[in-house]
Amino acid sequence: MVKKKTVKKNVKKVSKKRSVGKTKMVRVSKRKINLVLRNLILFAVMSLVSFVLYSFLNNEMFRNLFSILAVIFGFISLAFLIILLIFFIMKGIKNN
Repeated sequence: MVKKKTVKKNVKKVSKKRSVGKTKMVRVSKRKINLVLRNLILFAVMSLVSFVLYSFLNNEMFRNLFSILAVIFGFISLAFLIILLIFFIMKGIKNN
């Protein structure tokens, strides 16, 4: 009976160590603040334009459409305002 030769291959296992309990710190950069500020201005302007069109149009279908759009864009701009305030608070806490 002939024994087969076994060849051991060196297999390098790359292990990524992840810390389970640690969370990554969110860093407030100027790029993020500019992005949030630009989106805030964009959605605030879109909300105002929708509200103005709602006010001046007489067709009931368009009035309903622009009123819904004004509310949706208003809530989105409010969300961006909250995010911007959180970024400023985080930046202020980091500097202290």
